[in-house]
Amino acid sequence: MIDYRGMLQESAEPDYAKFSSKLVPGKEGIIGVRLPRIREISKAIIKDDWESFLKEEPSNFEEEMLRGFVIASAPMDVENRLEYTTDFLNIIDNWSTCDSFCAAWKFKKKDSEKVYDYFSSLIKTGDEYRMRVSVVFRMDHFLDEDHIGDILQDILDFKHEGYYYKMGAAWAVSFCFIKFPEITTTYLSSPKMDVWVCNKSIQKICESFRVSDERKAAVRALKRK
Repeated sequence: MIDYRGMLQESAEPDYAKFSSKLVPGKEGIIGVRLPRIREISKAIIKDDWESFLKEEPSNFEEEMLRGFVIASAPMDVENRLEYTTDFLNIIDNWSTCDSFCAAWKFKKKDSEKVYDYFSSLIKTGDEYRMRVSVVFRMDHFLDEDHIGDILQDILDFKHEGYYYKMGAAWAVSFCFIKFPEITTTYLSSPKMDVWVCNKSIQKICESFRVSDERKAAVRALKRK
């Protein structure tokens, strides 16, 4: 197996470690490897011996990210990827690992229903980061007519006071609005929508260059007190 730890250490930048620590507050063991380099190393592991790599335990932030990329992208059937994912969820404790993992996750169209059901179920766990994974993953891979209502309904029904879940939910709602403004407006108008998530969603919508000034004016009227 390739010396991935040595590759990470050679790519570490102390100044970037300080910068990253500010973006992921409270996360220990950040050595300062940039994300594109972590992706490069993950591809090298996948070409070499990814199964042996996944038998080892990560010892720092970058190794956790690396593990996520390998699980998300290595050539395996959907059952194995979901099994590895279930294990990996136990170590996701920050927004960066969560979001990078979700975006990288590969699956075949024929497995879409199974994958959707798995990630949809995570919002019912009551765990802040599993819930964030649920909304961010579906935002990344299932933002379509068949799933938009289900995603928004889950955000209405399943709440968590954790900041990082709520930010993920607001981010997802803003993307829902960009693609499906009418139906998203209906959900934003619901009294069941968490007040903080509602207002943060509106803020993100209004910050987007992909939303017209007319729609921004209309959505501002939905802001709650």
